[in-house]
Amino acid sequence: MKKRYLFLILLAIVVILTAGLFPVHVLQIEAPRKDRIVFVRSLQPGDRFSLMYRHSFEHCLVWDYFQIDGQFRLILDETEFGSSYAGLPSVLGDGERFTRGVTTSRISNMRRLLPAVEIWVNRRYENTLEFGNRKIHLPELAGDTLLRLHIRKITRFEMIFQKMYSYSNCMKRS
Repeated sequence: MKKRYLFLILLAIVVILTAGLFPVHVLQIEAPRKDRIVFVRSLQPGDRFSLMYRHSFEHCLVWDYFQIDGQFRLILDETEFGSSYAGLPSVLGDGERFTRGVTTSRISNMRRLLPAVEIWVNRRYENTLEFGNRKIHLPELAGDTLLRLHIRKITRFEMIFQKMYSYSNCMKRS
């Protein structure tokens, strides 16, 4: 009987260790100037998210819409903005469509492959990351600083460790 329990315990340990070494793709947000990871979220092909910010010069809201493709690459799919003056999109790429609405303009069908997104976040710019109904105010992750968003392939153990580390940093800021 004891051998059976020992076998089951060892089997459970092997399963847990194996599952923990299994790789996953994550969206990782890091604060390069502070040399730390501030957010990690697992991803699947087809996942979508958006970044919203207030343009520093035009003071209009800008939404960038991203998709994760089948090869776990970051694709900028669409951008929506309140004006098209200084520092805002004005040139279309192949196959892209420009639509002017009553209050906003939109460039769709962009399909721009990005290795990373670097964005200066500041409370007054209202930088927000949205996954479905979940809104994350980016300045709350690391303050007013430069953030880099990119996709990485890591083990489940590393993801758990990074989530705990980013959570503890968030708690220190509170």
